[in-house]
Amino acid sequence: MPSRPRILYYTPDTNQPSWGIGMLYTHVRLLVENGFDARVLHRASAFHLEWFDTEVPREALDDPDFHLSTDDVLVVPEVVVTRQVVRDLRCRRIVFVQGSSLIIPGLREHAGYAGLGYERAIAVMPHVGRILERHFDLPVTVIPPCIAPYFFDGPMAPARELQIALYPKPMSEDQANLEWLLRRGLASRKDWRLVELRGLSHRQVAAVMQQSAFHVNVNCQESFNATVPEAMAAGCIPVCYEAYGGQDFLRDGHNAYVFPNHHLYPLVECLFELIDEYAIRSEELAAMRERAFKTAAGYSEVHTAQALVGFYGRLLG
Repeated sequence: MPSRPRILYYTPDTNQPSWGIGMLYTHVRLLVENGFDARVLHRASAFHLEWFDTEVPREALDDPDFHLSTDDVLVVPEVVVTRQVVRDLRCRRIVFVQGSSLIIPGLREHAGYAGLGYERAIAVMPHVGRILERHFDLPVTVIPPCIAPYFFDGPMAPARELQIALYPKPMSEDQANLEWLLRRGLASRKDWRLVELRGLSHRQVAAVMQQSAFHVNVNCQESFNATVPEAMAAGCIPVCYEAYGGQDFLRDGHNAYVFPNHHLYPLVECLFELIDEYAIRSEELAAMRERAFKTAAGYSEVHTAQALVGFYGRLLG
């Protein structure tokens, strides 16, 4: 009997923390746990992912023993679909779209995915699936993302450190102005401090969020915008932009304080109001923390694994 085709997730050799990379590794781990022959594929065999603690099977293009069957399935992130090293591989190809704003830059001068040899797409969120169906040329399956389990491990009690967890993402257009405003405003609020989620492992980020009262995120063009639902899982209330993809799970005043993109000053004013009234609004914040946790619980590994098994079971027969 011929062996079942392998599933390989092409993963860029970068150690910049990104839950997009984390999701590639997580897909592979969940597939292996459910009996599939899956692995990540890096360019260099010497590369090692440092910020994310997980072990999965792997292959490398520079390994002289590396080979692909034409029946094997290569899953490629939307940002690298045109790379020649990917196009030269003779196998089935699927594009994995985690960010709608990355689709067109990833395609470059190409009109669509079919002409590049991709047979279908995986979308990470419902709104991304709708975009691909309406504007691009492949059948689409939505496989929901998940939050790493250790974000759910902290206490949900109201007592938390008087600190704000900030992810300093350089691509965010409002990041520098946000940081300037926060440092200026916190100078007169001596009990509170700002903690940047910089230079930490993913588990360390979870620990900081489990201690913090608020998380601020001003990314504008994200899909899952992972630190926001991660904060929800950790009991850390998000104050954030809608970031387009937030339409799938953010509800202003229900599970987060949500502002239109670039409405920086209203966001900062809301945050300082929450800080100044932190004690008297404790019941409101505790209720929001519980609702946010329930939202985050909808993005468990169980849901992702079920979708993966169904998709690849149909694809591979």
